[in-house]
Amino acid sequence: LSELGSESAKIKAMGIMDKLSTDKTVRVLNILEKNIQDGSKLSTLFNHNNDTEDEERLWRDLIMERVTKSADACLTAINIMTSPNMPKAVYIEDIIERVIQYTKFHLQNTLYPQYDPVYRVDPHGG
Repeated sequence: LSELGSESAKIKAMGIMDKLSTDKTVRVLNILEKNIQDGSKLSTLFNHNNDTEDEERLWRDLIMERVTKSADACLTAINIMTSPNMPKAVYIEDIIERVIQYTKFHLQNTLYPQYDPVYRVDPHGG
């Protein structure tokens, strides 16, 4: 997905994204939506008190891999949909909503809590 994201950026920069088959582009977008959805509700901030350090590291690596994959899918979808002269069929509302959902969730639950304690939520209600 990372490579697909950089290739989509190149195609967008060349201004030839609209030359690709609309059906295939829509199919790619629908596949990207599934990948976006996969990491759109995964929190990277967690602490399992019962896990060993190795188990926690493995969980964190797995979650970060899925979140990163979803971010790459978001970027690729945005590259496609924001390319010039794209047909209306590629502006799929569900995908736009998924990208917004992913962005909102990770701003509120990943990025903001790192820098502002107001956003940190104690899972035990404290």
